Amino acid sequence: MKIVFLSVWFSDRMGYIENCLPKALAKLGNEVHVISSTAQVYYNEPNYDAIYKPYLGDRIQAEGSSSVDGFTLHRLPFGTIQGKIYIKKLGKKIKEIDPDVVQSLDAFSFLSFQGTYYKLFHGYKYFTANHIVASVFPLYQASSIAKRFSFWVTRTIPGRAIALLTSRCYPATIDALHIAVNYYGVPLKKAKLAPLGVDTDIFSPNRIGCMKKEDFGIDSTDILCIYTGRFTEGKNPLLLAKAVEKLVADNQPFKALFVGDGPQKDEIKDCNGCFVHDFVPYHELPDFYYMADIGVWPRQESTSMLDATSCGLPIVISDKVQATERVDGNGLTYAENDVDDLVKSLMKLKDAEFRTLLSKHGIDKIMNNYSWLSIAQERMKDYDQFVK
Repeated sequence: MKIVFLSVWFSDRMGYIENCLPKALAKLGNEVHVISSTAQVYYNEPNYDAIYKPYLGDRIQAEGSSSVDGFTLHRLPFGTIQGKIYIKKLGKKIKEIDPDVVQSLDAFSFLSFQGTYYKLFHGYKYFTANHIVASVFPLYQASSIAKRFSFWVTRTIPGRAIALLTSRCYPATIDALHIAVNYYGVPLKKAKLAPLGVDTDIFSPNRIGCMKKEDFGIDSTDILCIYTGRFTEGKNPLLLAKAVEKLVADNQPFKALFVGDGPQKDEIKDCNGCFVHDFVPYHELPDFYYMADIGVWPRQESTSMLDATSCGLPIVISDKVQATERVDGNGLTYAENDVDDLVKSLMKLKDAEFRTLLSKHGIDKIMNNYSWLSIAQERMKDYDQFVK
């Protein structure tokens, strides 16, 4: 089957769905293409050059096609409307590929609207998705009637139009499903929960790593917490740093390692017991997880939660995360933004036997439900059904 993914941007050193699901579908024997803009992930961040350029390269890449992990990546020029990307020359590229299936990654965006428009001329089966969750969705917060009406006009009505020509929409979590149906106009009968996955070729429970705690000046007997990702207020890894500083002050054997970069970096580095490492390529993260004892993501959801679980780490996440399946049986929650409650959760994980129990459950959960290969197999059943 010929499958095309539409993504507003692409970076080949990341582990997002536009990297991993096409790779898994190609492994199943399909001809897979990803059409993206020339923009890197986060290209429009004001601090891109300082934070992301050393890791990802220039924010704008050259046009052209290349082979990546078994699929073909096509980078096309783009424009923006109110900062949102649309891709130029898209219709010509779709005509050239002549796909059976086109998969957009949004229930509504200018790019998903383009995918709907070109379906009228090329007859492929069209699928969308929604990865927007409650913690980052503005209308879940207090908002005025005017803002809600504006959203209804500019997002809900166009979203319903897109859904008319969509075979199925794949929300990643239960709150993403609610947002897709109630805010982006996706009919409930067309929405199907489809969790984000883990590349188990890279993130596996094989705990043989090339790094040791001592490499960072951490004692081998210390309990090492790890956070990976952006150091922003939305993610708030600084809260973990403050919790570890409190534990260190109480002579508890905890330390924390933060892999990434962002505005909170200097404050994190100033906290006792905390260490910072720059962003690393996606495939290098397992070595950090193998070295650690607990994964902690204090606020918003992250696919890193699943990656760390697959490597055998128990995790601690916010109690406001609605995708509770990510932590059930393999970790703990804490009261979001409450540093003392995070300290309590970490202290519960001081027990090595308890951590081992959570670790084993998490590994089994990932292998049975969250590997990208198993998700790709399920996705192919849908594609086959609608194409036939």
